[in-house]
Amino acid sequence: MTILFRTSDVSPGSGRTVHGIAVPYGVVAEVSDGGKPYPERFAPGAFARSIRERGDKVRLFDSHNTRRLPIGRAAELREESDGLHVAFDIAATRDGDDALELVRSGTVDAFSVGFRGIREHVEDGVTVRTEAALMEVSLVGLPAYAGAEIAGVRSQQSPLFIPRSVAQARLATLDW
Repeated sequence: MTILFRTSDVSPGSGRTVHGIAVPYGVVAEVSDGGKPYPERFAPGAFARSIRERGDKVRLFDSHNTRRLPIGRAAELREESDGLHVAFDIAATRDGDDALELVRSGTVDAFSVGFRGIREHVEDGVTVRTEAALMEVSLVGLPAYAGAEIAGVRSQQSPLFIPRSVAQARLATLDW
């Protein structure tokens, strides 16, 4: 029997990086674009092109307040089967510090996205977003989508944070 080992560089965060799922896939939410509310859900892959073409330009705001300066920038944007996973480095500014304290205290525990719809279709009365241009992500107290949650703040002291994909790959090596 041969045992295979895989290693990965797992470095600690800065203590100022918030991470989680910005958009859960397959979840229906009642939304409104200023008019009559309607049900909507995002399909896996909806943000692939946007991430590829402009992922380095995505900024983090407080409650979609894009008239103010952003409080952070994308450190990681990736799509997995369950949703759009994100990590944002929070700026060391007064607004960034305030936002980080609200996240650490659990007062703010969710994400919301600002996007431009590109492709969608209606399926059983639900608007299914199959492609969307990700414009910004915001920290919010009340998300439109259940599951659009901040998972935590990557600690500066602890190098124990392992992304789910790395943990799954490591566990898969044990499944013989």
